[in-house]
Amino acid sequence: MFVRSARYAFSTFPSPLVSVQYLKQNLNKVKVLDCSWYLPQMNRNAELEYKKSHIPGAIRFDIDANSLQETSLPHMLPKKEDFERSVSDMGISNNDQIVVYDGMNIFSSARVYWQFKYFGHKDIAVLDGGFPAWVRENCAVSDAPPLIKEAKYKATPQPHMLRELDFILKNIENQNKGKRGDQVLDARPAPRFNGEVPEPRAGLSSGHMPYSNSLPFSQLIDQQTGLMKTAEEIKEILNSLNVDLNRNIVCSCGSGVTAAVIYVALERIGLKNISLYDGSWSEYASTKDVEIKKK
Repeated sequence: MFVRSARYAFSTFPSPLVSVQYLKQNLNKVKVLDCSWYLPQMNRNAELEYKKSHIPGAIRFDIDANSLQETSLPHMLPKKEDFERSVSDMGISNNDQIVVYDGMNIFSSARVYWQFKYFGHKDIAVLDGGFPAWVRENCAVSDAPPLIKEAKYKATPQPHMLRELDFILKNIENQNKGKRGDQVLDARPAPRFNGEVPEPRAGLSSGHMPYSNSLPFSQLIDQQTGLMKTAEEIKEILNSLNVDLNRNIVCSCGSGVTAAVIYVALERIGLKNISLYDGSWSEYASTKDVEIKKK
């Protein structure tokens, strides 16, 4: 089993992203979480992939298991006490420095990053390029389970990071009245945003919320390297959408996962006035009598 050295005292990460080289050099000083999760149509099994091969010492973080169970909506934020219990069982304490990754460059790891931050964890970052980048750099992998020591985790929710349905509906209502509202960026692929193809969840209409902008999360990832685009490139993308960086921005998607990729990108360029709509399109489109726009 992979054994870490004693606990260290760390300052917070200067960026929401860390490189493969950084993690390789500091692997014995951080807690690493494998946060891989896939849509059904991807035909991949995150649990089996983890058991076969993962970053040495990585702890498995199951997004579905660590979500609110008393709802039909997918992977909503869990209850505070459930998150505390689960994270404690992973051997993670409030003082731990955490690096999260997934099997698709930057995908579901961003959601776990946001979730930990929502619950008040400060020392956390996303592995830029994820497990594919780690493997590409010929770094060591393991199939051994991690050694987990008992821990006690205390969550402190940060309400300003979360947006819920009532806020979204009020935001649309205000803009219908000519008032300026929060900007909403939607991470789903453009054909779903435009209502040109069905949603992957049966019975859910495609389309988008009034006044929202389409920003497919894949546009924020360099398709050759799998790394997140530079701060300058991200700013150019936002400028092309006429996004005002001085105004509040709400990140949304299909179910609150890839919205977090936008969240990480916005943090990368230094923004603080950002939040995430947890229910995202799964909740909005399943709500009776809401306004749905098509291209």
